Amino acid sequence: MIDNFEQFGFYHILSILIAISIGLFFIALSLKSKNVKKVSIYLVISIIVIRSVRYIFDMYIGDFNILDLVSLHVCHINLILLIICLFKPNRNLFVFNFLIGIPTALSVILMPGSTHMYPGLLRAMFFIMSHTMLIMGTIYLLINYKFYITKKDLFIYYVVSFVGIVIVYIFDYLTNSNFMYLLKSPNNLVLDYFYQYGQFYYLFFIYLLLIALITAMYYLNKYVVKLIK
Repeated sequence: MIDNFEQFGFYHILSILIAISIGLFFIALSLKSKNVKKVSIYLVISIIVIRSVRYIFDMYIGDFNILDLVSLHVCHINLILLIICLFKPNRNLFVFNFLIGIPTALSVILMPGSTHMYPGLLRAMFFIMSHTMLIMGTIYLLINYKFYITKKDLFIYYVVSFVGIVIVYIFDYLTNSNFMYLLKSPNNLVLDYFYQYGQFYYLFFIYLLLIALITAMYYLNKYVVKLIK
C-alpha cells in the first residue's frame, strides 16, 4: 500500500501514455483492417485484462468483493456499455460513453488520489490505465463508426443528468454512501469551495459542471466527426 502517489509525476504520466499508446495501436490497426469487428474483440480483451488486474490484487490480499463487479460507479457502468458497444456498435450507447463516460473517466485519470492498496504503485498505474482505456475505446468507436451526437441527445442528457443526480443523492442519503461525491466533497478538490456554502449550492454546482462538460463533449464530437468525414 502507498499513500504518497505523486499526481502528474513520472508514473502518473507513464500510465496515461501506455494506455494511450495501446488505444492508438488498436485504432491504427482497425483503420488498416478489413475486419474491424475482429480488432474490436482484441480491444475488448485488452480493456478487460487491464481492468481485471485490480481484482487479481484484491483476491491475493483477500479483499475481493463480488459486488465490485456490479458497482454503480459511473465508470463501471461506462465500462460495461463500452464493451457491449464494441461488440455491437450502437449510437445510443456511444452517446452515453462520449457525453458521460469520457468526462467521468478523465476526472479519475487527472485526480487518481494518493492512496492505493497493495501492491501500491503497480495498482495505481493499472487504475489510471484502465480509466484511460475507457476514453480510448470511445475514441475508437468515434473514428471507426463516426457516430454523430445530435442537439436532441444533448438536451436529453441535460434532463437525464438532473434526474440521475436526484436519484443518486437519495440513494447516498438512504445508504450513507457517497457515489459521485453528492453527500460531501472529497478533500483537496475545487468542490470543497462550494460545499462550504451548503448542500443546495454544492449540488447545483455539480450539475452546472456536468452540464458544461456534456456541452463541451457535444461540440467536440461535432468537430471531430466533421474532421474525419
